[in-house]
Amino acid sequence: MASAITHFVVGAAIALPAIDSAALKGVLPRWAIPVTAGLFAAAPDLDTVTMFVLHIPRSSIFAHRGIFHSPAFLIVAAAIAAALVARNRSWPLLAAVWAAAAITHPLLDMLTDGGTGVMLLFPFSEERMFFAWRPIRVSPLGILRFFDHAGAILQSEMPFDALALMLGVMLRRTLKAVRHARAARVSRSS
Repeated sequence: MASAITHFVVGAAIALPAIDSAALKGVLPRWAIPVTAGLFAAAPDLDTVTMFVLHIPRSSIFAHRGIFHSPAFLIVAAAIAAALVARNRSWPLLAAVWAAAAITHPLLDMLTDGGTGVMLLFPFSEERMFFAWRPIRVSPLGILRFFDHAGAILQSEMPFDALALMLGVMLRRTLKAVRHARAARVSRSS
């Protein structure tokens, strides 16, 4: 798996354009949009804790990188959570933001150089997959083991963190410029 740090950073970066959304204004504080998206992006690795606590075999669909890493599950989970949190017409937008952030998780895991593959196509297939290009050093499951290799792991993830942050900031600025241009057009026509 990629580290929880990178999962959080990439997920939060994906949500940056939604910070200025009028539809989400009354639902969450601005700062909470990227924070909750980052948490949604890191959350699929909770399957590791469940796997060990419940003694789930690594070959099970409920094991690490199984069903809880599938986009189908992540979309449904994000939609349910957003409907509970938003309780108004803006829940689909919040669900889309959280789902997009969460789906970055299995995609990043498919770029790692170890572990089991990801059930990306579940429920249509139980095949575990990786991308052909796997530049990210796999992060160990244990926190103490992570710190033994943190430098190399974080260095391999840094380009993906930087790219996600650049895209999130650029898209946020672009959307802001579009909103300002639209508002200027409306005020000129009035």
